[in-house]
Amino acid sequence: MNFQKNVAFKISAVLALCSVLIYTTQCQKKFEGESFSPSSLPQPNIKTISVNNGGALYCSISGGCPIIITGDNFFINSKIFIGPYECLDSVHSDDFKTITCTAGPGQNGVYDISVRNSDGQVSKLDSTITDPTTVWFSYASFLYLGSQETPGKVYGYAQNPVTGALLTIVNSPFSIASSADSTYGVAIHPNNKFIYAANVASASVSTYSISPTTGKLTAVGPAVLAGANGTNGLFFHPSGNFLYATNQSGNSITGFNVASDGTISIMAGSPFATTGASSINGLVVSNDGQFLYAASMGGTGGVAGFTINQGTGFLTMIPGSPFKNILGGDASNPGDGISIHPNGQWLYMGLVGLRKIAGWNIDQMTGVLTAIEPPILNNATTGYVDNGGSASTVSADGLFLYGTAFSTNAAHPKMIVVYSIDPVTGGLTRSSEAATGGGPNDVRVDTTGNFAYTCNSMNTPSVSGFSVNKTTGALTALSPANYTIPTGSGGPGIMVMQRNLQ
Repeated sequence: MNFQKNVAFKISAVLALCSVLIYTTQCQKKFEGESFSPSSLPQPNIKTISVNNGGALYCSISGGCPIIITGDNFFINSKIFIGPYECLDSVHSDDFKTITCTAGPGQNGVYDISVRNSDGQVSKLDSTITDPTTVWFSYASFLYLGSQETPGKVYGYAQNPVTGALLTIVNSPFSIASSADSTYGVAIHPNNKFIYAANVASASVSTYSISPTTGKLTAVGPAVLAGANGTNGLFFHPSGNFLYATNQSGNSITGFNVASDGTISIMAGSPFATTGASSINGLVVSNDGQFLYAASMGGTGGVAGFTINQGTGFLTMIPGSPFKNILGGDASNPGDGISIHPNGQWLYMGLVGLRKIAGWNIDQMTGVLTAIEPPILNNATTGYVDNGGSASTVSADGLFLYGTAFSTNAAHPKMIVVYSIDPVTGGLTRSSEAATGGGPNDVRVDTTGNFAYTCNSMNTPSVSGFSVNKTTGALTALSPANYTIPTGSGGPGIMVMQRNLQ
């Protein structure tokens, strides 16, 4: 359907120079009203629009934000639309001059708000609204990162989907761990409503709800022990029913059952030993939820693979694990950042210390990994002498992979390395690089594919933002390019962003 563009919400002065635009969602109206003949109703007239009860004009892409519209010529079956989507749970005042509704989950983008009567007439703006740009509505994708300072913290930002700029969420950073603990990994529930933080020293996982109106975090129950030491990496099963955590010094993976209220409980059989693989760091679950893979940094490294019981979440190690890519003559594969291509066929892992990225084919029946090609250097032109290869993130369209050239030496260049992915073989070709504001540890591309971010764990602790050329994958620094994280000890570990639900 085509709807007349009537109203556009712009992030108000509350957001100052970083306006955050808000997205829409589909919803169903709960009222049945009188019927009217075509063109028998006067045109609806919008006078005011309020979002979040007059607060900040942005909403999480998970939805949940209240919208209030006042005006004239609203009828019992008038409907509110955010762009092409109907707003949820509409309620009319007795005099039909006010309609309230709740924004549901939506996608990144900018949308107008309009009212439509049963005869198809779409609202106009009242003459008192002289600047339509003051009524733009925008959905913000929230970005969070775990910080290894003590006590551990989670930093939160709201993303402007048009400019890519980040706005610090009110009350951020949020203290997560105890005074003797630190936070490394974070994961967002697939419904975008809860975030989980891995507390390394206490070997536990904390749960927090995400306010859809502000992004503020609120604790949900006490932290739950993982049953092994050094809990650091987190990843969700696509069903949202299971959460998995790596235990670095415990050489294992803990599974948690996730309830509808976001609370977690340890899974029967946990922790699951990663036999033959030690110092477990990053992990990833296949898109179909059939397999879990964890990066091993200790010993000779490699990838520990497991099949997942879809009913219980129980993990069973895949024969042949840990898998190593030795095509280039590297007997050791010390791994960290790990990712799976959107087509589910290829897995990539950064090889820390070797300054390389390795790739494997995934057997769709067994989950067994077979090397694609010799690991490729991630910093061939930079002359690094240590680290590198800590991250591997595939773009949503599957065309590019982003790795990091990381060094503990402040004098070395710090950058994200871009690779193009062969659509037939999954092989990598290094194509470009982009300087970051500090030593990059993790890379994330937003749902639209328009922007990429890296959290820099040192030299200087920060977040760097980039626009993405969707044709070449190349990154261009935003303005501002870097957001400093004021931590005295330890920097960002893992970063996550809310994803579109539709």
